[in-house]
Amino acid sequence: MKEYQMDKNRKILISIFAFVLLSLLLSLFQIYFTMDRKAAKGSVLNYMESSPGVGVVRISGAITMSGDGGTLGVASAGGADAIVARLDELANDPMIKAIVVRIDSPGGTVAATQEIFAKLMKIRRVVKKPLVASMGDLAASGGYYSASACDFLMANQGTITASIGVIASAPNLKGLFEKLGIKMNVIKSGKYKDILSTSRDMTSDEQALLQQMIDSSYNQFLKDVSLGRNIPIDDIRPVADGRVMNGDAALEHHLIDGLGTYDDALDKARELAKLPPDAPVYDESRDPFKAILNAVGMSSHISMEKEVVSRAMPLIEYRYLP
Repeated sequence: MKEYQMDKNRKILISIFAFVLLSLLLSLFQIYFTMDRKAAKGSVLNYMESSPGVGVVRISGAITMSGDGGTLGVASAGGADAIVARLDELANDPMIKAIVVRIDSPGGTVAATQEIFAKLMKIRRVVKKPLVASMGDLAASGGYYSASACDFLMANQGTITASIGVIASAPNLKGLFEKLGIKMNVIKSGKYKDILSTSRDMTSDEQALLQQMIDSSYNQFLKDVSLGRNIPIDDIRPVADGRVMNGDAALEHHLIDGLGTYDDALDKARELAKLPPDAPVYDESRDPFKAILNAVGMSSHISMEKEVVSRAMPLIEYRYLP
């Protein structure tokens, strides 16, 4: 009798759990399909009834080609593939008359940053929709590189920006390995195959090879910032030594065009597109699955694991590393 009662209670609990889970999933799907377009104050807009306005794309966190992969297929905000796709969507949407690029990023890998810059420059030159960069806490190195493709750059006074430069790093654990009696057996096809190995010192030839790659990426950084900002390279070079600066200093060195908040950037975009002051803002869709995962800390945990792996791999990056 006791076992029968326990089995009955178990079935009831399972039924309740299944009902709650189904209700949650139905609610999530409803939210997902009704939150594609939002106004600045959060009201949901029907696309067929909406009016011309400003589109928003967000560059958040470390910039890589595909981001951290996310959980359950959720894309990372720092993934260049997703950012470029969002830019294409906004560029091809006749209702979008201007684009605000909201940046809160320390930069990231070279190729991913260059893809974002190239897409922004194409929109600026070919599509000719005004682009306004809005810098949050951090828009440094590759974050600034991306911003420089915009028509107008706006930062807060306390924004950390600039950090124009390139870096590649890997720990040298040779002393630790020797202390622990660890020896690495390496079989390689060429002398550079284990470049930046953590178990030994770097050779002079390896250092020269990496420096050549760093210099090439650095020169491209300077050329693109010069192109985007319409400033001679020689005017940029004195502060293009990796230093960071706040908004005031960036304005003084002509790295940005004005100081202001996110709302100020939206107003500037409306002004450049000749839109009325109350023109709507179409922000990115918010994936409810990602919101829930972030709430329970799963996405951040996965991002941390990804970060640990990426730091263990020698990458050449446009990145600010405090």
